[in-house]
Amino acid sequence: MRKCLKIRILGKIQTAAYRAHIQKSAAALGVEGTVQNNADGSIIVYACGLSDILDQFIDALYVGTKDATVQDVLAEPFVNEKDLRGVFRIIGD
Repeated sequence: MRKCLKIRILGKIQTAAYRAHIQKSAAALGVEGTVQNNADGSIIVYACGLSDILDQFIDALYVGTKDATVQDVLAEPFVNEKDLRGVFRIIGD
C-alpha cells in the first residue's frame, strides 16, 4: 500500500552530507519527496512510497553519516497534495 509520511529528524544532522544521504537513500529505494532544514535544528522530510519501502527508508535515516548524530526520527502520516513527479529533492542549502 502506498502512503506518505512527514518525518522530523532530531539531532546533530543539519549537514549537506546528511541531506545528500537522505536523497541517495530515497533514490535507491524509489521514495519520492523532499528534505529541508528546519529553523529549530531538525530536518523535515516529506516522503511517499510503498509502506514496506518507507520502513526501510526510515531505517536509513537512523544510520545517517559519520558527521551526523541522529537522536530521534518521528513520523506521522500526511495527505500528499503535491505532484512530486517521482523524485526526491533537497530544498534550500
